Amino acid sequence: MRRRILIATVAALLASAAGPTLASAQPLWWVAVGGQAAVETGRLADEAGTEGGGLVGGGVYLARLGPVRLGPEAEASGGALHADLGPVSDEVTVWRGRLGVRAVWWPPGSESRLLPYLRVGAVYRADRGDLIEDDGFGWYVGGGLDVRVAPRWAVGPFLTYERVGLSIESHTLLLGLRLTFWP
Repeated sequence: MRRRILIATVAALLASAAGPTLASAQPLWWVAVGGQAAVETGRLADEAGTEGGGLVGGGVYLARLGPVRLGPEAEASGGALHADLGPVSDEVTVWRGRLGVRAVWWPPGSESRLLPYLRVGAVYRADRGDLIEDDGFGWYVGGGLDVRVAPRWAVGPFLTYERVGLSIESHTLLLGLRLTFWP
């Protein structure tokens, strides 16, 4: 029985993705939740393992420039990683706060299923473990793709690069999946 329900659900999602466009007005704001994996790409790459975590975010659309909607975004995330510090190791909790601008390709009157976006802004990062206590500010840049699965819901991947001035500068690549809701 569960298998039939799963097959029917997958078939309905595939049919809706291939079907006509969704009818809904373009929203004024959005909220999202998701998960992410983070990999250090700079000097910390040898010490820091892959970070896994979750996020919550939101934003408003305050302006339109042709087919692009613009507005501020805010995001908070938390994750954990294993740090190998030579003869000892540490389990580190990583907290991030981001504040920036998001630009979404969403032409007026369009009911497109695919909504690509770019984002840029400032980030604060705090690492906390038994041996590690470090924090700093930096910047981020990234992009993603919201795939509308219902008039008010989208799911999609994102990729973000951030650079933060910890005691050793952090260069992090974040890859994740988020679920977005519009009113």
